[in-house]
Amino acid sequence: MSAVPLPRRRASLLRRLSSQEMMLAVAVIGLALVVGLVNPRFLSANNLADILLGNAYVAVAAIGMSMVIVSGNIDISVGALIGVLATVSGTLAVKGYPIALAWAAPLVIGMAVMALQGAVVAYLGIPAIVVTLGMLSILKGGLISVTGGKWITDLPDNFHLADIEIFGVIPMPVAIMVVATLLAAGWMRFWPGGRAIYATGGNAEAARLSGVSPRRVVVGVFALHGFFAGIAALIFATQLRVIQSTAPPNLELTVITAAVVGGVSILGGVGTVIGATLAAILIAEITSALVFINVSPYWTHAVQGALILATVVADILRRRRRLGGGGLMRRLLARHEMILAAILIVALIGLGRANDQFLTLDNLLNQGRLMTEIGLIALPMTFVIITGGIDLSVGAIVGLCAILLGYSWKTFGLPLPLAIAFSLCVGALAGFLNGLVITRLKAPPLIVTIASLAFYRGLAEGISKARSVRGYPEWFYTLGQGEWLGVPAQLWILGVAIVLFGVALDRTSFGRTLYAIGSNETAARFSALPVDRAKLIVYTLSGLMSGVSAFVLVSRVTTTRSDMGLGYELDVVAAVVLGGASIFGGSGTIWGTVIGLVMIQLLK
Repeated sequence: MSAVPLPRRRASLLRRLSSQEMMLAVAVIGLALVVGLVNPRFLSANNLADILLGNAYVAVAAIGMSMVIVSGNIDISVGALIGVLATVSGTLAVKGYPIALAWAAPLVIGMAVMALQGAVVAYLGIPAIVVTLGMLSILKGGLISVTGGKWITDLPDNFHLADIEIFGVIPMPVAIMVVATLLAAGWMRFWPGGRAIYATGGNAEAARLSGVSPRRVVVGVFALHGFFAGIAALIFATQLRVIQSTAPPNLELTVITAAVVGGVSILGGVGTVIGATLAAILIAEITSALVFINVSPYWTHAVQGALILATVVADILRRRRRLGGGGLMRRLLARHEMILAAILIVALIGLGRANDQFLTLDNLLNQGRLMTEIGLIALPMTFVIITGGIDLSVGAIVGLCAILLGYSWKTFGLPLPLAIAFSLCVGALAGFLNGLVITRLKAPPLIVTIASLAFYRGLAEGISKARSVRGYPEWFYTLGQGEWLGVPAQLWILGVAIVLFGVALDRTSFGRTLYAIGSNETAARFSALPVDRAKLIVYTLSGLMSGVSAFVLVSRVTTTRSDMGLGYELDVVAAVVLGGASIFGGSGTIWGTVIGLVMIQLLK
């Protein structure tokens, strides 16, 4: 057998050196050395151990997330699931159940919950973003409802698995992280089950024709994801002396960031779990480094968002280099809206009978006041979803616009009307940037807006540093608290917006273009429709209306904080989808969204 030619060996070596895993390893070491030169305490054994110990559970969760994304799916419920599983484990330990059961329960429950989501995705054809978004809300709400907000204390000493050290040197969380990464990497690369995940994510139809069952693969990969989420929850819970009854904030974002930055393609079919683990370590290292070089930790989310965006852009550019029935639909939508309207009427009657204060004019007007901010964002979100897109950054844009409104007026001395106009321009610009990345680079809207969610929220936190702005002049509160002809002022704004968006969608060529794009974007392009321009407009509108929502919200609550709009994206998407808009694009109406919005507010 002849030896491998030298040029070929050099090419192979260059490919390995330029791999995502190698670059991440170099980044981890290089960052440590650079920050160590600025502040030698960064390289202390205690700090390096804290970086690994405190984030081992994130790396383990990123293993499962990598598998899900490689299969062509996404999961944004993992943070809430880890919070629930940690609570379950701690509760069992406190109640005196065998410690082995307390340790095993998160693994079994995690697999069951994720397998259920995988089955819904695979067999009902519902997009993973919708399924996991719903599960996120269920898990978060259920955790608070069941625990009543109480923390778990008095955990037994033998519960703390994370305190164990192997050979008296290697902490158990680090050992679990390393072993899980190596086993998962070997399985993904060498075993048929792992290769099937790559095949399904790369081309599901080709995988099916090759004898692979994409449905089984999706269910299996979600179950595996749940298993790793259970391990992550166990590591997380056993490191604590007190377990809070809330999910770790923004954990799902950190896990997704680790997977994507680690080299897992957001388009599916590419990536490794080793890269995800190294990326999780790098993200933790960056967070720690910001503290040691005296940069406010409030900028952490902005850094995470920028990392995701940079990785997405790099992945798309790399792939580019490698590649070198209207009438019937209207009737169906009308029927859906009629069903929703009937449900709404029944709900109103039932709630009115249950409480005689519910159907009073004052209560109904107050409910309208409270739903205005969500409603203003739901209108352009309807446009976005009709085109087949999604925008999860709207809540973060609300927070950013609110902060810039307050700070440009209070700190920089802009007249308040100019400060309001400035914040609206920032909202429109934020939406425009989302649309620009989506249209010019053809990046998936889900990943782009998850990244910008972190980026915009991080900007708001970095600018405000948890400080609020108060003391606005009295005239400013008229919009949020005043009334015109006995009706809350903001309801007039919402009503005008509903009419304008409804007419634009139903009665203009622009609205017909949106339906055409969502139904078949390729056909829309061949028909010479301005697809990219229309998408750019709807994402810009989404950002602009988020700015308007921020203005109304600040006027109503009389203060400005960076956490304003937190969680708005869940209610907005839920209202639009409940109102009949297909998450696949091509269908939906403003009037259905309004009914969905009212139903959600009444449930609250």
